[in-house]
Amino acid sequence: MPIHRLLYCSDIHIAGTEDAVRQQIAEIVRASEIRNAADDLTGALLHTRGVFVQALEGPLPAIEATFERICCDLRHRRVELLEFVQAEARTFGAWSMAGIRPDRTIGKLFPGLEAGAAQIAEPASAQATISLMRSLLIAGAGEAAPLPTSPAQTAR
Repeated sequence: MPIHRLLYCSDIHIAGTEDAVRQQIAEIVRASEIRNAADDLTGALLHTRGVFVQALEGPLPAIEATFERICCDLRHRRVELLEFVQAEARTFGAWSMAGIRPDRTIGKLFPGLEAGAAQIAEPASAQATISLMRSLLIAGAGEAAPLPTSPAQTAR
């Protein structure tokens, strides 16, 4: 079955203290890990400075259903589709969903994050964004450990 990749950004719309917002985002990541594993989806959710950037990979029907739920989720504002393509391979195959929260120093390396979702929405930046997200995970900015290798994962 072909693998598709979707990349979007949105402004975070979660009320509460910084700790409460962080806890809600951690819960989003945990719930996504479970649901995505069941739907054969992999990906990463970057959150920083009031912005979500998420990559999803997997079968087309599962990606479409998941993105539809995201677009209806009131915790997102100004959802912007950055890329939706058939992919040769998974970039985030080790994670059903990894949360990425770069520190301020790393976040400044990607200036579009400073200005919100509208500044990231350039098609030419989609591959650079995906590469940055993967690099942040490898560098240890991720909040989820890689999934254990399983026969189903090896077949991906």
